[in-house]
Amino acid sequence: MEIIQVSNLQKAYGENQVLRGIDFKAQAGEIIGVIGKNGAGKSTFLEILMTLKPYDNGNVLLFNKELTDLSTGQLEDTRKDISVVLQPTHFYKTLKVVELLKLFKAYYNSQVPIEQIITDFNLQPHRKKYFDKLSGGWKQIVSLAIAFLSEPKMLILDEPTTGLDPHMRNLLWTYITEYNKRTGGTVILTTHNMDEVELYCNKVMLLNEGINEVFDTIEGILSTGYKSINDFYLSKVSI
Repeated sequence: MEIIQVSNLQKAYGENQVLRGIDFKAQAGEIIGVIGKNGAGKSTFLEILMTLKPYDNGNVLLFNKELTDLSTGQLEDTRKDISVVLQPTHFYKTLKVVELLKLFKAYYNSQVPIEQIITDFNLQPHRKKYFDKLSGGWKQIVSLAIAFLSEPKMLILDEPTTGLDPHMRNLLWTYITEYNKRTGGTVILTTHNMDEVELYCNKVMLLNEGINEVFDTIEGILSTGYKSINDFYLSKVSI
């Protein structure tokens, strides 16, 4: 089942053409990395998928609905199926982890039991800690747990492991992959860690000056002679 269908997507800020004809598709259950150097259009592309930014031309279908055809109410309903984890993450400093989970459970009107989320994300040792006192890695894991409370069909992650040590990076990815496999959601992420793209993503889209220069499976890219996704990236992008 296709969760996202994008064709000839274009977006400009004045005379600056940021997206110049993006074509993109994502199936339920896929993890897709969006890579490219700073200024390539990654953030604008994700903001459009989040329904936060209008676009100039092209088509964007989320869950088989063309965004420009939706009323304000229909757009709000569509947003209920989308969760986002951004960097850096800031929540209420005076709330404990369990209090944050309860707050967002009520906000999402979620049917997921708090204790299930605490167990799934190994938050029992941290449940009574204030969010602001957690390490950067555990803040990201709590943010991910909150995102999954809404049982999203699409999860967008912006540089999810920036600043994390290798142990916490691995732990975060364990939760992303296992939970996504269980729920069948679609994950779209930006990252500069090409090893993560190669290890965990099903597909990768390389944005270069507003164009998706490559959109293929990891296997498809590596079959063309590249030793790694990092080698592929460096060969395509002028640093």
